Amino acid sequence: MHWPSGSVNDLSAGGKERFYDTAVAQEMDKSDEAELPAGESRPAETVIEEGATVGTPYADDPKFKLRNVEVFYGEERAIKNISLDIARNEVIAFIGPSGCGKSTFLRCLNRMNDSIDICRVKGSLQLDDQDLYDPKRDVVELRARVGMVFQKPNPFPKSIYDNVAYGPRIHGLANRKSDLDDIVESSLRKAGLWEEVKDRLDATATGMSGGQQQRLCIARAIAVSPEVVLMDEPCSALD
Repeated sequence: MHWPSGSVNDLSAGGKERFYDTAVAQEMDKSDEAELPAGESRPAETVIEEGATVGTPYADDPKFKLRNVEVFYGEERAIKNISLDIARNEVIAFIGPSGCGKSTFLRCLNRMNDSIDICRVKGSLQLDDQDLYDPKRDVVELRARVGMVFQKPNPFPKSIYDNVAYGPRIHGLANRKSDLDDIVESSLRKAGLWEEVKDRLDATATGMSGGQQQRLCIARAIAVSPEVVLMDEPCSALD
């Protein structure tokens, strides 16, 4: 029996915020019969927590439903037997040491791993009860619904304005220039960048500081109003 991770802290009674410790998962993967304190048994279908509280990894109406997910780079297995649900309007954080598979797991959720030739994903991954890896799925549409902010800022070599406007343009979210202007301003405000760039929206994004570039990438991700935002250490590059 393998569990995705141990929940080190359930911050709210409703389970709207959860933290999973991937280091705990790695230790549990070493043995199907990991030792427990005397007199304790491991209940079925639960997340093993670091602490006294035990919580369920499954939801009644999940946004994501993941079962027995494994990821391989060539013959090397990077992720082993992940099974959990991610509920709607829930914030989840995965914590663990460098190289334990956090980024690899996140990239499964919007198929960013497709860009890596030697990477293959096994198991069942569903978004709103639909197969994420259905060959007929429109990956561009998927990534609009499930946006991502990477650890390192990656602005397009375009203007600040065009970086944020890119997604709304290709997805037809603005019929008029004024509508697009509103989306750009709103997104930059939400990312805490508007006041710093409102007078130089035509300036190249690559000329911004690293922290500003990261906030720009956050604004770009939310400009298409995604249903889910995946954030891979998004604060690591902030000023």
